[in-house]
Amino acid sequence: MTLSLKTLAKIALPALALTAALSQPVRADLVIKGRAAQALHCAAMLYMVSDTLYEAGLLDYSTANSAQENAVRMLDYVPGTDDQKVQAMGQRFDKLMRTRSLNQLLDEYNETSAWCNSAFL
Repeated sequence: MTLSLKTLAKIALPALALTAALSQPVRADLVIKGRAAQALHCAAMLYMVSDTLYEAGLLDYSTANSAQENAVRMLDYVPGTDDQKVQAMGQRFDKLMRTRSLNQLLDEYNETSAWCNSAFL
């Protein structure tokens, strides 16, 4: 039986969301606007997609790790301490999971990744 890329990714994404939710203590939501919000959104999408594809066996460790390092690099455009950036990423993971299906997330990533990379890497 052969599963599609989106089906395989769908298997791993709930685990990522649960991990992000459980690792974040309850805190007030951070408000990030403008270009910083764009960078945060790009970073969260890149991190989530690379983690999902790695967990599904569709990316090797080196490629996934490189993508996640780039996601962290994008956070240079987000103000705040490292703890605040981790909190902001957790909030963005949660928002992405609540407002998009896996297919929508993958489609959005495919449509915007080139812009994200040119703007923040």
